[in-house]
Amino acid sequence: MAGHGDKPISPQAAAEEALAFFKANADEERAAKFQRYFKEPVNYFGIEWAPFKAWKAEFIGRLKAQWGIEEAVEFCEIMLEDPHMEPRGSGYQVVGAFVDEAEPDLLDRIHGWLEEYCGNWGLVDNLAPSVLSPLLRKYPALVADVKGWTSSPNQWVRRGSAVGFVELVGEGSFRKAAYEVATALLDDKEDLSHKAVGWLLREAGKVDRDELEAYLLDQGPRLPRTTLRYAIEKFPKEDRKRLMEATKKKKE
Repeated sequence: MAGHGDKPISPQAAAEEALAFFKANADEERAAKFQRYFKEPVNYFGIEWAPFKAWKAEFIGRLKAQWGIEEAVEFCEIMLEDPHMEPRGSGYQVVGAFVDEAEPDLLDRIHGWLEEYCGNWGLVDNLAPSVLSPLLRKYPALVADVKGWTSSPNQWVRRGSAVGFVELVGEGSFRKAAYEVATALLDDKEDLSHKAVGWLLREAGKVDRDELEAYLLDQGPRLPRTTLRYAIEKFPKEDRKRLMEATKKKKE
């Protein structure tokens, strides 16, 4: 149930306020520059980061005084109807601010958002750490469901399964599952999945480098080279060279 602030605001009114901010601060030239980071066409308003960050902090602070998780989800789903990155990302961030109140059934919504409203790595990498990771931390039993996402026909769901463990892999109770997700995605056909797995493994290596190295040597030639490069990025140069050589596919 929502709280009572001085000026209660409905999810619809909050969405209208947010969209008005985005439209008032749009910059077509800045928006066009973001496209170089994506293979897919993306829609940006092109908001400058500093004012956007300040606006978001004030906006979410106001909502926290008045709302609960139900209003946050309603707001998010209104924002997802806009095709631009900023409204969708802000919707995820608002839900993230209330995720400590969420029930396990939020996982189904997260899956749907990944499937229908992400469409690029940027939105996946916003949603997964902001909402999925803390939900898994609260409800570890959901890990089994997320591991199952690795076989989804949707590449953004698959990427989300990996990115969702990036912030959790340092916690012992999640490390085994994180490596299982990584292994399940090694044969993925999408380069963006390979990069996500490499990112996940790199974070695992910060906690236990010996465990990561043993895993990489065990998987050997099965490792996509992109995944391997990301995973060993922080290793000393001589170790990177050794592992790149040790995991090469042998010529017939």
